[in-house]
Amino acid sequence: MLPLCRATALAAAGLLLFAGCNNNPQQKPLHEKRPDGSPWTVYYWTIPDEIRSLDPQFMYEEVSNRILEPIQDTLLEYELMETKPYRVGPCLLEKVPQPVQNSDGTVTYHCALKPGVLYHDDPCFPGGEGREVVASDVEYAFQRLSDPVVQSPFFSNLSDYVIGMQEAYDAAKKAGGKLNYDTMKVSGIEVLDAHHFDLKLSKPYPQIIYWMALHCTTPVAREGVEFYDGLPHADGPKGRIKVRDKFAFHPVGNGAFQLVEWVRGQRFRLVRNERYHTKVFPTGGWPPEREAVCRPLAGHALPLADEVQITVFREFLPQWLLMRQGYLDNFDAYKDSVNSIVTSIKALSPKWAARGMKLSTSTWVSTFYMSFNMQDPLVGGNRKLRQAISCSYDPRGFIDLLYGGAAPVAEQLLSPGIPGYDPNFKNPYGFNLEKARRLIAEAGYPDGRDPNTGRPLEITLDGVATGAEERQLMEYMQRQIEQCGVKVNVIENTFARSDEKQDQGNFQLLTGTGWGADYPDPENYFFLFYSKNFPPAGKNVSRYKNAEFDALFEKMATMENTPERMKIIKRMNDILVEDAPIVLEFNKANFMVSQPWAPRIHSNMLLDGRAIKYQPVDPVMRARLQPSWNRQPMWPIYSAVAALAAILGYGIVLNRKRNV
Repeated sequence: MLPLCRATALAAAGLLLFAGCNNNPQQKPLHEKRPDGSPWTVYYWTIPDEIRSLDPQFMYEEVSNRILEPIQDTLLEYELMETKPYRVGPCLLEKVPQPVQNSDGTVTYHCALKPGVLYHDDPCFPGGEGREVVASDVEYAFQRLSDPVVQSPFFSNLSDYVIGMQEAYDAAKKAGGKLNYDTMKVSGIEVLDAHHFDLKLSKPYPQIIYWMALHCTTPVAREGVEFYDGLPHADGPKGRIKVRDKFAFHPVGNGAFQLVEWVRGQRFRLVRNERYHTKVFPTGGWPPEREAVCRPLAGHALPLADEVQITVFREFLPQWLLMRQGYLDNFDAYKDSVNSIVTSIKALSPKWAARGMKLSTSTWVSTFYMSFNMQDPLVGGNRKLRQAISCSYDPRGFIDLLYGGAAPVAEQLLSPGIPGYDPNFKNPYGFNLEKARRLIAEAGYPDGRDPNTGRPLEITLDGVATGAEERQLMEYMQRQIEQCGVKVNVIENTFARSDEKQDQGNFQLLTGTGWGADYPDPENYFFLFYSKNFPPAGKNVSRYKNAEFDALFEKMATMENTPERMKIIKRMNDILVEDAPIVLEFNKANFMVSQPWAPRIHSNMLLDGRAIKYQPVDPVMRARLQPSWNRQPMWPIYSAVAALAAILGYGIVLNRKRNV
């Protein structure tokens, strides 16, 4: 009877195990309750790929930005509820500094840091306790921007205006290529005391206010950079040697959240900075439809959530499946999911609306395009060839695949909402197959064939393709360009590898090189094609160079939005369109579906990761609704009960026979 008893016990244990399990793939929260007994709140978010860096003076791409922004506050920050027009307000600074015009033509901004802002606790500080953010940390940030070793992509633009940056860079180059932070100062940053500093420009540059809302100018603790050097140290147990992280992968921030866990390629975990008091929830400015959600939060301390779990998802479908089960708090709808979520009138499908989900729609301040390498002897030296490829590509099919047809085709570099954008302009080298075939012949390749060999001209297309959906999009681009007769060889890259190729110029035609605006000004778009902004010092990925364009850029960059500036912008747009260093695609559309317990409370696309600190979460509602969306099938339990009953019945009969 003993084996039977064991079998029965195992069956019963299996039944109990099945009854107690669930299908939630998220990590267990760090806590269940706060110290005051209220529920511990967790916000679940995603990014599409692994990040490249969290160094604020180096990082310059959207994916890494989503992780860095909740960790590291900026000097200024875009106001949460103000988008028409966008407006910056104080963050680490007490107020937005105003320009003071000096008699010698220079401009000074008097800046005051908020007192009492602390860095996160970290072993780089004495005793592991984060110290106060001070003005010398801002000076150190500008020194890092000027250090050739950092290879900051922000240097090229800022050094044209901030006094002393170019001189510090040149001095470092002469001294072996590395800045001496004790002796080589940026003269345009004058530290007055612990909380006050002056920022001095060589000439007027109104956009500098926007740069103060970017992470490149945020104060950085020198202790963190020097401690996290990527070298072996006796930091392990009992003094054992241990290799420290590099600073690029161990940020020492001062923001609303601190990074406490990072499983490379899989997930991040952020937790509330208990000493954070830099910002509070706005006290007004929200639209009427958000009154019920926002009014109770007015003036509330930030962040609203205790923990943020961010998962790396390279495929869209698994994200939507988790969203349907209630295991993600929001979802950016793409590709096939758009058609199942969004109706033909761009409203949320009734099935999901009945669950209390909400749909937010907006167009990002962005323009997406493919970039030619203008230093490549084939595509860079043949304008007709670039124009032909542009005419052979129909972005509408790409938009249908990615956004269910909702995103607008980009006709120009500037995106809607940016001063100088012309809603009536049509790209003369937009999709037109007849024109593409004429231009490819004029380029010297009739029917797309090399007259010297008689074979199709071969072009290499690089792009990010780490999943089936991205490969499908790459194949679409390949088929489109091949309509003019050329042969396109596709090279698939990870996100990080694609970024490296941008910096190195190791490509012929590169997709995924669009631009999400750092700030709402045309200068922030046109500087992408200014010849002094070649990588790694800038973001002119195409390596485009045009003397007239450069001269117009230099004149336009510091102007107010006058009619004269608009005329210059029109001419710059015409030059770019005719030279065709890029193939225009679309202005990114955003369909965000939010769970009823995590409503979206803003539409400011320039905040992105910084908006997480404002995100409300109702854990009680989530706990109530999630089980109803994940009901376990009962047949396995019924089958197990029947099997258990059969085993017991058989045991009883067998026992009786033995005792007869």
